[in-house]
Amino acid sequence: MTIDTLPSRPLSTDVATTRSRSIELTRAGWGLALLVAPRAVMETVHRIEVDTKSVVVARILGARHLTQALLSGWRPSPEVLAMGVWVDAVHAMTAVGLAAVDRSRARAGLTDAAAATVWAGAGYHDLSQRSATPPSHQRVRDRLARIVLGVVPGGAFLLSQVRADRNSSRR
Repeated sequence: MTIDTLPSRPLSTDVATTRSRSIELTRAGWGLALLVAPRAVMETVHRIEVDTKSVVVARILGARHLTQALLSGWRPSPEVLAMGVWVDAVHAMTAVGLAAVDRSRARAGLTDAAAATVWAGAGYHDLSQRSATPPSHQRVRDRLARIVLGVVPGGAFLLSQVRADRNSSRR
């Protein structure tokens, strides 16, 4: 299936129901947990011996997730969804890299990679299903996302999904 043949869902009149992403609440909760209680999360979820470096990294990741949830908002635009997919995909790849270079953190890295892949997959699904916020809600963050996606590896593909979303919303 090519980008041009992806199925598009008709726009619903109930925008709040069909275009909201409750997953962002989950992301915000996860980010908050990593910020507030990184030791408890890592000991419970990752089952690793927690050191200062791990706590710092967990808090950075928590801040990233919380920031992404806040920037995405309840009803993100296609540009914001695409940028989130990119960030989550890069997160997954770096977590796999951690697992490869630091065997003592391999379980944590692979668990984190799996979670980031799920986040990226959920965002890509919403983007490919044309369920983003309509173009009438464009914001500064949308323009910024288009600029960034225009220069990062893989961004052009995600921008093609944004264009497809925009074209289907005009019909």
